[in-house]
Amino acid sequence: MRKEPPGGEELAVAAPHCYCGRLARLQTSWTESNPLRRFFVCPKSERGENGCGFFVWVDIEMPRREIALMAWLLRTKREVEDQIVRARAREKKLWIALFISWAFVFMVWFGNVG
Repeated sequence: MRKEPPGGEELAVAAPHCYCGRLARLQTSWTESNPLRRFFVCPKSERGENGCGFFVWVDIEMPRREIALMAWLLRTKREVEDQIVRARAREKKLWIALFISWAFVFMVWFGNVG
């Protein structure tokens, strides 16, 4: 089984079988302590079921400096995503306020005209 990691180099690793006999799934860690590290896990556990507990790292741990950098990048990415969500919510409220204000203006305008 060949997988293409994010860095572009090809990873040739045969997927092992987990303890319950299924073909293990290749996953990527997005945690701050192990950013972008790949691992095999029981396919049942990735679907939210109780898996057999199989877990094995595929690649070696990154040096501490790179881990700190990746953790900072992941935190920054999450913060930017949160800011986008808040900005979209604020934009929606502003559109509603604009619509209500224009509706009020039209009611006043047409109320005085007739």
